[in-house]
Amino acid sequence: MKLKSKNPINIEIGQEIPPFKVKIEKKVYGKYNRLIHEINPLHLNLNYAKKLGFDNIVIAGNFLFSFITKWIIDWVDDIKLIKNITMQFEKPVYIDEEIVYKGKIVEIQNVGNKKIIICKYLVEKLSGETVMNGIINLIFINNK
Repeated sequence: MKLKSKNPINIEIGQEIPPFKVKIEKKVYGKYNRLIHEINPLHLNLNYAKKLGFDNIVIAGNFLFSFITKWIIDWVDDIKLIKNITMQFEKPVYIDEEIVYKGKIVEIQNVGNKKIIICKYLVEKLSGETVMNGIINLIFINNK
């Protein structure tokens, strides 16, 4: 369910954010690395990644983070509502893996004319293995 960012009345604790699935495609990830001028061999070189004990090239955290903002904007429809995002990486993500962003509202604070929505999220591989987690804070302002 998409929220209407101008009217957060229907928001409640326990409400889930619609999940968002992403397949990490080699071609797209390569374009991203060229765009940002990635130089870390862990994110570029299979032999280097394997020498360090990884199964494949490790996807950069910034790349994975970029999907969080897309996921939340798709839900609330307004980038200005996002006030803070934290993240903690637990496991590596590799080329050609699919991951799913999942979250829910865990707290709502009413402060003056603001409604602060605190969401916990996690990112999982299709196997159910958690690769990343964190907290997202959204702020709705009631102009009435």
